[in-house]
Amino acid sequence: MIRLKTLTVLMTGLLCHLAAVNLSAQRLSATDNGPKGQFMLYGSLDYSKTNGPGYHNSTFSTSPGAGIPLGLGYFINNNDLIGVNFAFSSEKQSATDYRMKQREAGIWYSPSMMIGEHFLLIAQVDAHYVWGEQGIRTQEKFNGYRLRAYPMLGVLLGKGWALKFKFGELSNLMTKPKGGASTNNFTAGLSGATFGTGISKNFNFKKKKS
Repeated sequence: MIRLKTLTVLMTGLLCHLAAVNLSAQRLSATDNGPKGQFMLYGSLDYSKTNGPGYHNSTFSTSPGAGIPLGLGYFINNNDLIGVNFAFSSEKQSATDYRMKQREAGIWYSPSMMIGEHFLLIAQVDAHYVWGEQGIRTQEKFNGYRLRAYPMLGVLLGKGWALKFKFGELSNLMTKPKGGASTNNFTAGLSGATFGTGISKNFNFKKKKS
């Protein structure tokens, strides 16, 4: 829990810093016409395959390394969302018969700021339970957790649609096989390997006032 709070503070601080750099970024007030009370679906999918002499490798995931999960969120006000998400990543290597399947499920929180009329500056914090299996021929089960915070730029496309561009990450992924030692993968950086893209759609189930 302490690590999650640290990630939240750091990413919220980054969001405020980026907003300060771009003075046009602002939070919507409670009286503004915004998405409060709406639901949002978001996510991304990625498939790749490499063929070579006598081998082929393939991966299928919600963005490489389960970077951007599939999520359902709810706007608690015009700027902040809370929700649940699910991510998966699978890999096959024919030369070594290596196979890996990883799944994640958890909760998330995301504050945002408007930049003009068509752009959003977004931060997101994820807390995931992780489980799966991997190995050569024999599959070894593992479980663990992932704590992650990252900034995104949103481009509003109209009618509730938006593109999301993840351009950084601060995270820790811990996995532990049954009867084995745990492994921690820490990631921190902007752009490069932490870049990802996704798409989202808002849904308004509130009855329109006549």
